[in-house]
Amino acid sequence: MKNIFLIITLLTLTISCKAQTYPLRTYGIETYPANSYLKDLNNELPEYEGTWKGTWNNKTIYIILKKIKRNFTHLDNNPYYMDILIGKFKVTDSNGSILFDNTNISDEQAKIEGGKFGKSDGKYSLTYTDSEICNINGLIKIYFTDSTKTKLSWKFSDMTDIITPDCPYYNSNPFPEPLPKSIILTKQ
Repeated sequence: MKNIFLIITLLTLTISCKAQTYPLRTYGIETYPANSYLKDLNNELPEYEGTWKGTWNNKTIYIILKKIKRNFTHLDNNPYYMDILIGKFKVTDSNGSILFDNTNISDEQAKIEGGKFGKSDGKYSLTYTDSEICNINGLIKIYFTDSTKTKLSWKFSDMTDIITPDCPYYNSNPFPEPLPKSIILTKQ
């Protein structure tokens, strides 16, 4: 009898734990129990991980994408976990001089942070916020352009509204351009 009770208890706990794990492409997380986990059950994110390289406007960018498990607490009384990509990058000019480099910051400080796959277009969305460059921010959409998944289309939409006079680049001409607007990146 003791063994049956133990088995039923373990089975109930296992089902309860699994009931709070959902596929990464689950939408409407605010309706799920607190501390739910949107997990990359289909292993989609590892295909994006690694170093990607591209060239634009006589500059070369190296973007390092990495999968992490992030705890989100922005929803009142409904924190949740989610597998996301984060990105760090280095940009050099045509002479090899480093223009931007945040590859050595911690994962928690990454300026590029993943969101999720679009429900209608299947593209992966990320956000970019850079406090060192006047708090510029924007939305990035990425997707593979080839079946071998070695080419990545990158589209960046700058959504910065205001540049204030306390910004070191206020009235700079040209204003720093740390990320390309549109580029095809190649996996290294």
